[in-house]
Amino acid sequence: GVSNFDRDLIERCLAIRHVDSLQPEFSMLDRRNAELIHWCGDQGIGVVTYGPLAYGLLTGRIDRGTTFAPGDWRGRPQTEGPFADLDASLAIVERLRPIAERLGCQLGQLALAWNVHQPGVTAAIAGTRNAGHARSNAAAGDIELDPATLAEIDGILEGEA
Repeated sequence: GVSNFDRDLIERCLAIRHVDSLQPEFSMLDRRNAELIHWCGDQGIGVVTYGPLAYGLLTGRIDRGTTFAPGDWRGRPQTEGPFADLDASLAIVERLRPIAERLGCQLGQLALAWNVHQPGVTAAIAGTRNAGHARSNAAAGDIELDPATLAEIDGILEGEA
């Protein structure tokens, strides 16, 4: 397996031997690897995403006033990723909240369910700080997202809703 490889690097590996898995960053707020993930699925390469909760943003527990512990990278200015434009990321989170409420799940569960419903994604790694979060994250695996809900979410993520 490989982590954070782009398509060119994976193809170089494939010339030697099959690649069993890729571990890329991927979330509702960072979809840069969507095309690569889909391609991997077509190649029979398993994809285990990391950062599916956008480092806490997609849990709904972070807002503009959140203060991070000293040394926490999320409290420093960012140039890319979901913390680079925090206001835009938080606006998306708020537009997702009614969908989670309608489905009777937490925002983080919605984010995890969406992640594993994406073409090519095999599994998602969700960090946790306690047993309650681990149980909540695991319950996301029971959430089914129908095509209409997935399209609604995609509209929000693409700025159409």
